[in-house]
This record gives sequence, structure tokens and C-alpha cells, in this order.
Amino acid sequence: MRSVWSYILLAAVLLLLSACESGAKFIVHNNCSYPAYISVDSGTEVTIPAHSVGSIDVDTGTQSIFTGEVTNVVPVVIKGETFSLENQDLHLWTDNTSITVKAGKDLHAYLNPNRASIKINNNSAQRITEARIYKNHGIYTASFAAILDILPGESKFMRVDYYTTNDPFFYEVTITTEDGLPYFYGNSSTMLQNDEQYAIDFTIETK
Repeated sequence: MRSVWSYILLAAVLLLLSACESGAKFIVHNNCSYPAYISVDSGTEVTIPAHSVGSIDVDTGTQSIFTGEVTNVVPVVIKGETFSLENQDLHLWTDNTSITVKAGKDLHAYLNPNRASIKINNNSAQRITEARIYKNHGIYTASFAAILDILPGESKFMRVDYYTTNDPFFYEVTITTEDGLPYFYGNSSTMLQNDEQYAIDFTIETK
């Protein structure tokens, strides 16, 4: 009789264990033509290539029939080369948000392109002190933003506005190296549409 109760007790324990769940997955669908970079809860940055799906494990408490649903709110950094999160209340672009994950469940996010970008690949032996980006509207040119301190062998990108028929413009870029010399890029053909990137491979002769 004792052995029967032992089997019943063992079966009950196994049932309880099988009902326990912990951890969640944050699954990101990068629908853009360029990579996206994701960091969850200040963890290691994960690169998700263009038109790919990446999965990131997220720690949660253990959920069982005794605890009920276990959720966890964690900070997330999402930065795509042609994607930005938008704070719709403040009408501002941002890279930071938070997600609510549930133990044993998958949470999906879909990154659809909403920006263009300019990328500088420093293939020279000199440090680029500044890559100044300008919007040329034809009748006037305005400074838009700058990418600073690009080391030899390093690449950096800046997300930028894409042109529309109501607001046509093209981009020009002035690159300045540590020796103070300027180099000029861009012309009337660098009119970037949504999900397009203007990549500059910067190479100069070493002295």
C-alpha cells in the first residue's frame, strides 16, 4: 500500500514540476533592409541582420499553479539603421522603451522601416573628427547633424529623414580628419527614400 502512495506522490510532484515555467523569449522581426541592434535589460547587444528574426532570452520568475501568471517589465534598447522607435506623445525619436514579458511565453516585435540613414566606414588610417551632414534643398542648405570621432577601421551611422515629394532634398556630407582636411561627399543623386542608406567608404592615402 505504501508503494502505491509513493507512486501517487511522485506523479503529483512530476505534475507540479511540469506545470512550472520560467523565462521568456523576446523575438524581433527585422523587416528593414539594414541591421538592427537590440539590448534587453542592459545585456549584450544582439545584431539582427536585414530581413531576419532574432530571439533573446529574458529572465523571469518561475510560474506555477500556485503563483499564477508571472510577468516582468524590462528595459530595451532598439536601434535599427533604418528604424527608430517613436514617442508619439512627444513626437520624438528614441531608442529606449520597455517590454512586459510573461513566464513561458514569447513576445514578438516587428521593426518596419521608417527612416533613412547615412553610414561612414572609416577605412583610412586617420581618425575622422567629424562627419557633418547637410540637407540641400536647392535654394538653401542646412546643417542636419554630425557623426563624431570615427576611429580607423570603425563604422558609425546616423538615422536621417527621408525625402518626400512635398519636401524634396538631398544630402551632402563633409568629413574632417584629424589633420584638419575636409572631404566632400553627396550630390543631387543622394536623395534617400525610406529604408535607404547612403554609405561612404572613406579611404585616403597614408602619409
